[in-house]
Amino acid sequence: MSRRYGLQILLIALTMVPSHAANISAEAPGEMKHGEPSALWSRSVAVRGPSPSRVTIQGTEIDGRFVPQTVSVPDDKSDKTSTAPLPLGTNLLDQLEPQLFGGEERVQIMRSKVGLTIHCGEGIAPAGIVLKTGASHFPRAARLRLVAAGAGSGEPLGLSIVEGGGDAPAPPQALTGSDGVSLKIPPSPADDPRDLVVNCPPGQASFRLNSLSLEPGPTTSQTSRTGTWLWNAKAWLAQPVQIEEWAVSARLDRVFLQLKIDDGGVTGGTALADLVGRLARRGISVHAVEGDPAMVTADGLSHALRRVAAIRRYQLAGPPAGRLAGLQFDIEPYLLADFALDPVSFWSRWAEAIQALSSAWGEPVSIVVPFWMLDADAGAAAIAAARPAISDLTVMAYRTEIGEVTSLSEPWLAWGALNDVPVRVAIENGPLDIEVHRTFVRAKTGSVLLRMGDRTATVSLFSEPVAARGAALAYAFQRETRVNPARISFMNNVDKLAVARAELSRLLAAWPSFDGLMIHALDETDRGLGGPRIPMPEARVDEPQAPNPDL
Repeated sequence: MSRRYGLQILLIALTMVPSHAANISAEAPGEMKHGEPSALWSRSVAVRGPSPSRVTIQGTEIDGRFVPQTVSVPDDKSDKTSTAPLPLGTNLLDQLEPQLFGGEERVQIMRSKVGLTIHCGEGIAPAGIVLKTGASHFPRAARLRLVAAGAGSGEPLGLSIVEGGGDAPAPPQALTGSDGVSLKIPPSPADDPRDLVVNCPPGQASFRLNSLSLEPGPTTSQTSRTGTWLWNAKAWLAQPVQIEEWAVSARLDRVFLQLKIDDGGVTGGTALADLVGRLARRGISVHAVEGDPAMVTADGLSHALRRVAAIRRYQLAGPPAGRLAGLQFDIEPYLLADFALDPVSFWSRWAEAIQALSSAWGEPVSIVVPFWMLDADAGAAAIAAARPAISDLTVMAYRTEIGEVTSLSEPWLAWGALNDVPVRVAIENGPLDIEVHRTFVRAKTGSVLLRMGDRTATVSLFSEPVAARGAALAYAFQRETRVNPARISFMNNVDKLAVARAELSRLLAAWPSFDGLMIHALDETDRGLGGPRIPMPEARVDEPQAPNPDL
């Protein structure tokens, strides 16, 4: 979430494009020895098994050159298979596979650019088409309706949602009208396969299905709720009026503020209480946010507990009107170098840290999680263990395509509905570089060498291919994956962000657990720090002046 940690991007169906490994920016070029190519860059990495088949070096592209930053060794074991939720608010026709039943002499279908046309002949035997969801499932625990839009003639067709492989009920659950139909979908906690069945009537009928989409059903709340993080407490506490005006104009209902703590106390406590009171009168709550991957270590947790104690003293010492509305933790253990050695242990320590921090705070705390955490068995076990200490959570669903955000958020929204935990969905608005992932595979010669240690390995990137030597394994360039920043972040595109806010607020309300949106770096005029660009008061003559970051 924070700029300190960087965005952790789980690649999903990204386009693989060929490239050359030679265009590399050297961070620390090595000396040429005996005419051999020099090592441009080296890093240590956790390796879970001997002789890995692949190595991936991640970096960014700057001025057309690849700058390596991190390295990973993918697990050669196949990940467990799982189905993905169908997205909301998206035409699903291209994702569903039609299958005829009842014979081609009775039913004919034709795909075109405008949709799927179904022709039914006369007959009394069951006939129609089944639209298979394949590797996808209907979103869980959501109040949805299936909206079929199109145009037809003749008798109406039937529309039903059934268990995978099941028969359609008689009569069907809904009938198509002249321009379509809307079918209510009962919420289900399971991701069991379900099919969509279109039944032909006894008489002749024809219907052109232009679109098929999942839309939210009736919801109890129509309020659009949005929050953000503010990372520069000193500047904003000094300008409470401007922050108040900005938060109101941005239509926020809460802000999360990173506090400065010195000598065991919250710096600027009086100003903080003033800001909390100002925003509360405008219906905006103020929360503290803390976070560091090292909080899963003994030293890191000890430091975090001292900070919690300082924030708690602020809470107890001041008037009720100046108290914070809560405390949030963004702990991302997967950013630690040793995480890959034992993810189970790290996620277990994550749960223990959340429990300890909640106990020190005196009540459940808010947490921030990556969208993929529930996909890992250890991650799912950790969130279950920490559940009693969690007041609410924010899932980092950093994508800009609406359907993709709903799909990434679905597991958490379903989990929140089943566990009675409010869930916020976070999107990114800050600047990002082009992220580049280069994959290398085992070979006799290659531009990457891997030297195994005890539980770690040293990966070195060379200027030219080198041969495997001794215990060092060689890896040759295979492919490059480029991540378009505009796929991850709205990049301060104000109009695009406004449309996404409105549409996501509408669609995600299908889940009773949905508690609003969070936007990272909401106002990019402050260089990724989240809030408006606020000039600090002029320094007195006897005060040292900070350098201008824009010069």
